[in-house]
Amino acid sequence: MIVPAIMPAKTMTVQEIADLVGGTVEGDASRRIEGIASVDSAGPSKLTFAADQKRAAQLAASQAGAAIVGKAPVAAAMPLIRVDNVQAAMAKLLGELAGSEDLPPAGVHPSAVVAPDAQIGPGVAIGPGAVVGARASIGAGGVLCAHACVGADAVVGEKTILFEGAVVRYGCVVGRRVRIGPNTVIGYDGFGYYTEHGVHHKIPHIGNVVIEDDVEFGACSCVDRGKFDSTRVGAGTKVDNLVQIAHNVQVGRGCILVGQCGIAGSARLGDYVVLGGGTGVRDNVTLGDGVQCAAHSAIAADVADGEVVAGTPAGPAKEVLRMLLASKKLPDLLKRVAQLQARLEALESSKDN
Repeated sequence: MIVPAIMPAKTMTVQEIADLVGGTVEGDASRRIEGIASVDSAGPSKLTFAADQKRAAQLAASQAGAAIVGKAPVAAAMPLIRVDNVQAAMAKLLGELAGSEDLPPAGVHPSAVVAPDAQIGPGVAIGPGAVVGARASIGAGGVLCAHACVGADAVVGEKTILFEGAVVRYGCVVGRRVRIGPNTVIGYDGFGYYTEHGVHHKIPHIGNVVIEDDVEFGACSCVDRGKFDSTRVGAGTKVDNLVQIAHNVQVGRGCILVGQCGIAGSARLGDYVVLGGGTGVRDNVTLGDGVQCAAHSAIAADVADGEVVAGTPAGPAKEVLRMLLASKKLPDLLKRVAQLQARLEALESSKDN
């Protein structure tokens, strides 16, 4: 079976790579590199990288042809490209190797459905099966991939991309340079019901969702519309796959929401909050600026600016770690307590006799 390449091969010298990423070369700058691989799998024609000391220590045993490293001392026989920020250098190099994304060309595909009164900016690309509703607006350079949908009166800003199957429902507002991954839904109803005589009745949601500039969503995430006002995601926030943001949630600028997070209704996240994978945030709580939550944390109360929390329910991460370490000693402690209790009972019985 022939396995196609993930991306076209592009050969570069170590010096050309260094010039591209703004680094300096130690060793043979003329060596040719034909791709990128991890430290443990790279062969003599591959470039690898060491973003931390753990990976840097593995370079001595690596077969890679060259490596991008930081400024710290590294023991390796291969040519090294020294940079200030390894992750930034790798991102720039990967962008060069990846080339253009597989996006539809500018224009409206014959199978797309665009309302006559929709406003379509210059250079917009609307792919196969995409739908643009009445009075909707797509800014210049926007892209709707196959089967993406923009509802009536929705606004999509300049150079924003809706990937395959992404949905921006009626009345929602999406800023500029936003990326919305496949099958992500912006603006479906919030999960709200009242119960009367044993029957759950739906509560209509008449608010919308506002996504500010430079936000990115992975695949299959959801942002619910507000019950009265707007659910909002702040500029520069990055949202992973399978994240749920409920009605009237306010997410600040520059936040990182990792996969399978769930944020319940009317919670407020400050700027640059980080939620590790699987974190749950209950309704109506506030997380201050710079809060960091370890994976699978359960946030049940407000968290002050800059706090690092973990656990269920979440508490200060250092205290939770101490409790976890202590819990490993519980079986021995219980055994010793039982032994001490037996000795005490024996002593009391002897005293009574």
